[in-house]
Amino acid sequence: MTSELKSVNYGKSNHTGMEFDCLTRYDYRKTLKNNSMHSTLLLSNATQLSNMSPFVRKIFEVLLLDDLFMGRIETPTLSFSEEVHQLNQKVSLFQKERQQFFNSCLYNNGIFFLLEKWRDDIKNIVLKSIPKNKGKLWTTAWISRLEIHLNNYLCSGIWFLEFQKIILQNHSAITTQRLVAYFLVRKVIEELFKSNVRENRDIEECADPTLTPKDIVTLNQAESSKFSYIIGWVLFKLLKRDHLMNSHPKFPIMHTLLGALCTEKVEYVAETKTRTTNIIPGPEFIRFMYYLESLVIELFKKHNELGPNILCYVKNSLLSNLPLNQNFITILKYSTNNNIELENEEFGFIYERCISIYMKSRQKTWRDVNNYIPEKGTA
Repeated sequence: MTSELKSVNYGKSNHTGMEFDCLTRYDYRKTLKNNSMHSTLLLSNATQLSNMSPFVRKIFEVLLLDDLFMGRIETPTLSFSEEVHQLNQKVSLFQKERQQFFNSCLYNNGIFFLLEKWRDDIKNIVLKSIPKNKGKLWTTAWISRLEIHLNNYLCSGIWFLEFQKIILQNHSAITTQRLVAYFLVRKVIEELFKSNVRENRDIEECADPTLTPKDIVTLNQAESSKFSYIIGWVLFKLLKRDHLMNSHPKFPIMHTLLGALCTEKVEYVAETKTRTTNIIPGPEFIRFMYYLESLVIELFKKHNELGPNILCYVKNSLLSNLPLNQNFITILKYSTNNNIELENEEFGFIYERCISIYMKSRQKTWRDVNNYIPEKGTA
């Protein structure tokens, strides 16, 4: 046991053995005191905060409760060195000046409109950073360009010039003004992206379990042939290549039920001396997959709101969709004449594997209907 470890857990020690110089105890009252002080700060400015928009109010509340930013850091009153004592005094004065200046910003309505303008400017930067051609790895290119444009915006100092125009009557030091303005613009960026994440998460979690497609999708001959191949590929994965399915204790029963929904055709190629296994889906499973595809296209209408998170939203919606789930279970139960029974959890397991495998297909119909290219690894 080292002296550092003992000091953290038990007390202070200058020895490498088991001796302690003194014992310390965690003072829980300090946390209660800080919480009480934070509540008092918000209550004392409650009237002004209530006049702000939710976005601006969140920024000011976060900064008000930041002890380091607001200068609520105690500095030693005495020091053995006069030079250190003078530096401590400068720090205290700087903290007071920053606190007073921020309080003046809190009651300056022009700052509220400026923060809203910064938010709109940053939104425009985000939109302009989107690549025109949404090919492979377009989100990676988007993030890279966005980072460059945001850094250019912060380094340009345009935001600070706009800030100075509003605080012309204030005589605080330029360093204090720049520091406070920088904290404000950084919080605008943070809260903007945090709010988008929260909104996307809310949309993802509020999937409609009773949603049904308005129309069943109709494909031309070429697309219908490709879609049939995708359906066969899903069944092939379920029957032969999905490790989670193969390792299930009741996989033989599941294999029998799924096998009744398709026919297996093995072709031998003499030139290459290889065998190719083709899975030809039956009409019942094809109808189910067309219904599934129609539902996916209906769900993809929210792609403008969710961006790359649309795939996560679609998958969650499919897994929680009751009509689709019941349709799948009915097809499985009546696929054979034999009295084969599975528990609801086991039917749910097959359904989950079917949806998960299909979501990896990145169907072209999703892109044709919605003009959106899902990118592998973005959801």
